[in-house]
Amino acid sequence: MGWQQALEEVLTDSPGVFGVAAAHLETGKSAGNLDDQLFQLASAFKIPIMVTLMREVEAGKLRLDQRVTLKRDERVPGSGVLQELDAGATLTVKDLATLMTIVSDNYATDLVLELIGGIEQVTAHMHELGLKDIHLRHTCWQLLNHCVGMNEPAPSAAGFDEYERREDTGEYEIILDVSQPTLENNVATPADLNRLLIMIAQKEILTPASCDLMLDILRRQQYNSRLPFLLPEGTKVAHKTGTVNAVVNDAGIIYLPNGKGMIAITVLSRGITEKSAAELTIARVARAIYDQAMGDE
Repeated sequence: MGWQQALEEVLTDSPGVFGVAAAHLETGKSAGNLDDQLFQLASAFKIPIMVTLMREVEAGKLRLDQRVTLKRDERVPGSGVLQELDAGATLTVKDLATLMTIVSDNYATDLVLELIGGIEQVTAHMHELGLKDIHLRHTCWQLLNHCVGMNEPAPSAAGFDEYERREDTGEYEIILDVSQPTLENNVATPADLNRLLIMIAQKEILTPASCDLMLDILRRQQYNSRLPFLLPEGTKVAHKTGTVNAVVNDAGIIYLPNGKGMIAITVLSRGITEKSAAELTIARVARAIYDQAMGDE
């Protein structure tokens, strides 16, 4: 059985629409499904943000050890832990990048975006890298606003409280369906996001030290119920998940044992009706591709 057939078998009767791009970095063998179609990234958009952050660090515009102070009026709800901390706490830029990635901290993400000049800078950087099908439009704050029928341009204490009230009561009408793969959302093709992962893994962008740091952060991911879930115990995976509404994603690098190299794999989705079933599908995709790579001679 080849890579493509193995992937297609997993996706038979899948609980939604899945876009997949997978490639073995050493041999070039690959498989894909709808890999040239746009999908909502959800928090997988934090991979391009981290890449742009490291570009700014290399340019000397930021330092990884410089400190940022948390402010109550700037809190962002949703995933993460910084919103729970007291105002006045300080974290390094590296801390923010780490939390943005390993626990998908939304407040950390928007602080990083502010430091690098906004979400538009990330899209521009991706296009400069030749990744023309990565389009980012919204910060975490803006994205979450749309999910609960709000349109506050910037965080505030009152806005944070109103978001939480709407989340608790369900009293809202969605302004923009963030699950839809339109250019009004944060979207990419699986092919382009996977290409970005390959560029990081093969040290094609930035310095090797910056790429190694990004991979190290991605390997510390705390949400491991998708790509790594069915892989053999101890398999290293550097990855970033994403979830919003009917979208369940994961994208990363799988490190193969016995000198077999690495797999870059991106699984994006839409129309998901059951999160746990989608997570299992992503895990099965990863295992099928892993088994194919391990069986290749």
